[in-house]
Amino acid sequence: MGQLNLTKIIDLSYQRLSHFVIIILFWSLLWSLYGDPALPVGGHLFHLIILFIVSCISAQMCQLIYCPPLFGSLIVGFIYGNVSDVTLNTEVSSMLRSASLVVILLEAGLELDPKVIRKMSFVCLRMAFVPLIVEVLAITFATYFLIDFPLKWGFLLGFVLAAASPAIVVPGMLKLQEKRLGVDKGIPTLVIAAASIDDIMAITGFSICLGQVFTSDTSMAWTVLKGPVEAVVGVVAAIAIGIFLWYVPKDKESKLERIVLLLLFGLVSMFVSQSLDFESFGTIATIVLSFVAAIKWRDNGRDKPILTTLKISWSVFEPLLFALIGFEVKISDLRSNAIGFAILALIIALILRTIASMVVIIGANLNLKEKIYVSIAWTPKATVQAAIGSVALDLAQQRDDPRLKELATIVLTVSVLSILITAPLGAIWITCMGSRCLKKAVPIEDTPLQECNTICHDLKT
Repeated sequence: MGQLNLTKIIDLSYQRLSHFVIIILFWSLLWSLYGDPALPVGGHLFHLIILFIVSCISAQMCQLIYCPPLFGSLIVGFIYGNVSDVTLNTEVSSMLRSASLVVILLEAGLELDPKVIRKMSFVCLRMAFVPLIVEVLAITFATYFLIDFPLKWGFLLGFVLAAASPAIVVPGMLKLQEKRLGVDKGIPTLVIAAASIDDIMAITGFSICLGQVFTSDTSMAWTVLKGPVEAVVGVVAAIAIGIFLWYVPKDKESKLERIVLLLLFGLVSMFVSQSLDFESFGTIATIVLSFVAAIKWRDNGRDKPILTTLKISWSVFEPLLFALIGFEVKISDLRSNAIGFAILALIIALILRTIASMVVIIGANLNLKEKIYVSIAWTPKATVQAAIGSVALDLAQQRDDPRLKELATIVLTVSVLSILITAPLGAIWITCMGSRCLKKAVPIEDTPLQECNTICHDLKT
């Protein structure tokens, strides 16, 4: 036993040494390419590396105490962004956050089960629309009565807050799928699919409301149609790309080319959508193209090496993504005197959203524990709120209107609070309550012979 422990310690030491050498070589490469930005004094690239290292260590420490790793990364980023005077390059941070999202969205698309989506499509649509509308209305009227917030701005705030965070929900659901928790009832697939549509609707509603509260040269018709057009174009383009990937590369053993093409198509979709100001196009296209590609790949097991590669990539990107999200949450933004009432409005909206979610999944053949778990599992806020929470304030500052600045500051304040409150709690709920609320599906090879015969008979009939 002692010999085994010593061998394990030696192996771990060599692994840590290799990690250290990789970091030193990576820093040396950055320094040779960029010079001063990679130096310790005032170098944003150097501080980005330090943030990544500390977030990885914090994530591993959280695992030791059975806490979600992303919670540690989120807290490290929050402390790093508020306690230190370090500033990161906003363009580099945004690029890394987007690249991280591409990795996890591609993995989510590969993991989606077409059979479950066909079976639960109506439930999925109900989950995507009804809770979102309920939360938007709750935020709108709660802020109107509690802090006299204008109705137009209330709707804007509601759509900012209503989007569930794919960066928290998707990894949590994929881990459930790995453990086969809730798989027999399609719970991970249902939540991922509904959350994707939910984000599209939230961003669409936000775009429409933004055109209402600010004077814009854009026509009202385009403001209303922009979101749906983005979604339709994204789906059509993604389906075309996915079918293309069925046949290119033609060689079934071309694993590397297939992985590279999938990643590049996902990255191009995300970054082109951002450059064209088509926010929802990139997200929906990325997840749909991998889903369509996997339909054909799954027949010959060609999706497995790609999934393995994406999982390894995600182990690197996960601490970086959540550290950068935490870094964007600034205490200095919490300067409104309406914070207490805004928190109350947020809590009311989340409670009503949870109740609405439980109601709309009545026909999904889930028991009470499963309904409660699903309803709470997709309330976390993070990615979308960090991305669009400050948009209204940026526009208000351009107008140089004190009233607009005051209203936009409240939007940003509540967005920040929603991340601080729901992201850690949601992540802990998804990770810790999955084994208590969901049943573990038994692989078909582990079922008794009689049950297998029954399944085969059902398939034939």
